[in-house]
Amino acid sequence: MTGPVQPVYHLALRELLTAAGARFTARSGWSIPANFGDAMAEYTAIRERAALLERSWRSRFMVTGTDASVVLARVFEGYVDELEEGRAKRTVSLDEAGLIEDVVLIARTGGIAYLVSGEPGQRESTLKRLREAIEESFDAEVSDRTMTTCLLGVTGPQAADIVRTHMADALPRALRPMQCVTFEFHGFRTLAMRTSETGEDGFEFMLAPAVEQHAIETLRSAGVGLAGLDAQETTRVEMCIPAFNPDLETGVTPAEAELDALFGLPSDGAGRGQLLAALLIEGSAPTAPGAALTRSGEPAGQLRSCVHSPALNATIALGIINAAFASPGEQLELGAARATVIAKPFLRRRTV
Repeated sequence: MTGPVQPVYHLALRELLTAAGARFTARSGWSIPANFGDAMAEYTAIRERAALLERSWRSRFMVTGTDASVVLARVFEGYVDELEEGRAKRTVSLDEAGLIEDVVLIARTGGIAYLVSGEPGQRESTLKRLREAIEESFDAEVSDRTMTTCLLGVTGPQAADIVRTHMADALPRALRPMQCVTFEFHGFRTLAMRTSETGEDGFEFMLAPAVEQHAIETLRSAGVGLAGLDAQETTRVEMCIPAFNPDLETGVTPAEAELDALFGLPSDGAGRGQLLAALLIEGSAPTAPGAALTRSGEPAGQLRSCVHSPALNATIALGIINAAFASPGEQLELGAARATVIAKPFLRRRTV
């Protein structure tokens, strides 16, 4: 017997993206652009100039009300109730066993208003937890904006100049990394956040679909191209930023993923003898998640994200491995290939 058919969600601007040359792939229940015909050129644009990233497949919830911060503190780690207005932070939600259930960006957009942007495959579970955290006496509301808004990224060394010239002159000066602000783009109210998962400078904008279309058309006319998931994943793995799918879904604590230090989360330092490590793969093309890692023929862990890095001209990966083998320089096997543990990240760039 087969299980129930899972829905496949489509982006609001699918027709526009198709006309721009998008080649679609399925990921976490969404049909999204893998590339726009030349993944290598898209990667180069991110690293050397700037590119547009369609990020609308990520979940987006607005949590509002005088008790909104209490609700967030019940669901997410890391003193989110102390987040100042205009600031953003990355954090996680944990299940009852202390394992990561979602990785989110929380932005305090107003005095009692917060945007929570999370992993696409965890949308339903996080929405359920947020709503269950609201007691009857609370002044708090959770609104799912995933299907009614879009999320557009602009990232690369020239991102600030492009945003200044084509979107809002004062915006780059008004935003430091991990800050947010509302502004008007051609008469439409828009939320901007200065954040990126590529290692380069970057901005993300939450907009209505019609406004995102106008923004994409404006920026493409200025010579800024779109970059698909292939290029985004390569830059993410180069920076060793884990995604829930595929890096954390097997069950990992913040300490094991080394997110406690990266996100400033409380940690008791306890582990279960495994770590999410960076691996340089020699003699192998990118391999699908789940492949076994061994040490002298004995089980040592499991491969997760794996891509070819143009910057290093090598196959790189994140893998969940035995903590005893996680020191840089340790040698593991991936089938007939050699996997060397190296220090994170693979690249050291401008900002994350």
